[in-house]
Amino acid sequence: MQMFEFRSVAKEEMPALRRLGRYVFGDSDADEEDDDILRPEWTHAAFHQGRLVASSAGYPFKVRLNGRGAPADGVTAVGTNPGYRRRGLLRRLMGDLLVRARENGQPVSILWASMGAIYQRFGYGLASAQVEYDFDPRFADFQFGAPASGFTRMAEKDEAVPVISDLYRRFIEPRNLLLHRAPALWQLPFRRKKPNWHCAIHYDGNEVADGYLLYTVGTRQETSGDPGLNQALGIRDFVWRDMNAYRGLWDFVRAHDLVGQVTTHMAAEDDPAPSLLLEPRLLRRRTSDGIWLRVVDAAAALAARGYDHIGETTLGIAEDADCPWNVGVYRLATDGRQAEVAKRPPGDEPEIAIAPHGLASLLAGYSSLSHLVRVGRAKVADDRRLPTLDALFGTRYRPHCMDGF
Repeated sequence: MQMFEFRSVAKEEMPALRRLGRYVFGDSDADEEDDDILRPEWTHAAFHQGRLVASSAGYPFKVRLNGRGAPADGVTAVGTNPGYRRRGLLRRLMGDLLVRARENGQPVSILWASMGAIYQRFGYGLASAQVEYDFDPRFADFQFGAPASGFTRMAEKDEAVPVISDLYRRFIEPRNLLLHRAPALWQLPFRRKKPNWHCAIHYDGNEVADGYLLYTVGTRQETSGDPGLNQALGIRDFVWRDMNAYRGLWDFVRAHDLVGQVTTHMAAEDDPAPSLLLEPRLLRRRTSDGIWLRVVDAAAALAARGYDHIGETTLGIAEDADCPWNVGVYRLATDGRQAEVAKRPPGDEPEIAIAPHGLASLLAGYSSLSHLVRVGRAKVADDRRLPTLDALFGTRYRPHCMDGF
């Protein structure tokens, strides 16, 4: 490692970081003018003879954890020049990021993984699913319920952002794993030239905004023999205050008569559509891994999360090679709102013995403790306690993230 220099990327070196990222991920269609919001001080990279050869970075996010906000390190821009792989550069960068996150008071680290196998090596566990729909809107009828009241209106950026940012803030408040969006994140979709984003806002019968869509409309690559339906609509944000708004926005999507394909890549596992549609299989729903989470500071992460039931337990982490400060036994007690977490003296036997990967899934609400015990990610002292412990770590909503980073 002596031949490499590890440091933040200077401002004038940021184009080199973006070029490496485009090469590593094969993003040849990226617009050079579409700069992102990554700052040099958030980066951490490896240099050889003054040239950037491996990169990483972390956004200082705030994420919802079952109705409570917690600081999170949003890991991004991880890539290595192929000529410098298999030399431990990625391991060094990821280890440094975990140490930095702890020092910055970020108890969890989150990322989208190009390959889950890479990040499981560093203690990341699966924290959400990514649900995709790809359907013909002509066949997306609801099976029951009255038509939505109110109307949906398209809005330009200056009108839209104040309204939809407030709707989004209220939408995420009780939910799980959605990001708090800083003002710069709201400007980003409207600023980019490719794709061209549109916004539609739904208003209820009293003309109060209660939901919105961020979406694109473009030309379909394949028309499946029906050249009249040559447009495709892609949904980024689908946010609603109640089911009337959800139905109204769905009707707006279906009113695009030349659209033969609707896609969304960021639906929640508990999205209402499959429970509402006359023929839900026509959504052509696909599920894959979503956010991966790493518990950086076990005590702080357990305390930062929301709980909906009164209870207490003890959790033990026997091994954690990348965050060794997590090793130990922790007592968790909650009044159903906030939690107190304290590290127990050495030698205490925990009720729950859990690996870092399992703790990540449990903390996020992606996996129940019963499931983690069944698959070998955790053990409990008394199986009869599992229903109570499942309720203790349960979440109101399935973990879900609508933002790529």
